[in-house]
Amino acid sequence: MINEKQIEFYRENGYLVVENVFTEEESICYNQQIRRHANKDFAAIINPDRFEDLYEQDERPKSDLTLEEISETATFSKYIMKHPTVVSILETLQEKEVVGLSSQFIFKEAYSPYCAQAWRPHQDSWYPDDKEGAYITSNWFLRDTNKENGTIYAYPGSHKAGLQNANPQVSFRENPNSNPGSECNIPEIFIDKKVDVIIPKNSVVFLNGYCIHGSYPNNSNRSRPWYSCCYISRNAPFLRGKNAKRKEIVLK
Repeated sequence: MINEKQIEFYRENGYLVVENVFTEEESICYNQQIRRHANKDFAAIINPDRFEDLYEQDERPKSDLTLEEISETATFSKYIMKHPTVVSILETLQEKEVVGLSSQFIFKEAYSPYCAQAWRPHQDSWYPDDKEGAYITSNWFLRDTNKENGTIYAYPGSHKAGLQNANPQVSFRENPNSNPGSECNIPEIFIDKKVDVIIPKNSVVFLNGYCIHGSYPNNSNRSRPWYSCCYISRNAPFLRGKNAKRKEIVLK
């Protein structure tokens, strides 16, 4: 759970790092499971919590064994999205009931074609067209993360400026040589407030959908596995999206 000081930090800055939400055993187990489904480039996997989506992205020949593995990973992914501690924190920060929408696993595997990508400054709320400020994400970092291996940066307080205009960019299974993220306008008062977010392993970063953020390239020999789950206040409108296939997922 989180305390009043943490809640106030989130209100002021638009993001919050909560340590030790998941155990080392859970991290090792999930990392082993999800890596079975990676393609040769370690491209991102969308909605690993859904059997049908994971099945489609798993490029291995299908057999009883691979089907069992897909089911196992989808079940674990759904467990993470619906984890009671995560949901409790989300609803404390939102002050409303939330539902799941979609999820994504980003490997940022060392030495892979995608390791050099740096996400442009963007707002997550831009993608589902969230004009009500109802969108929020939980982001589980399975390994220690700093600037060297591609941590995120944020513009504290930028969530208070509302949804900004953005330049649309392909942000899923894009060319590895491109930098994804639909880059948004950064209001002048926040331009010099950029902060690198240093994240201990097994921490979850809760990120307001309006908070402007991006990430660095992974220039190290350490991978930066990250499972991001997306949520919205119940009954708030959103776009389904071609790739994200957002849909309301009851969490309790």
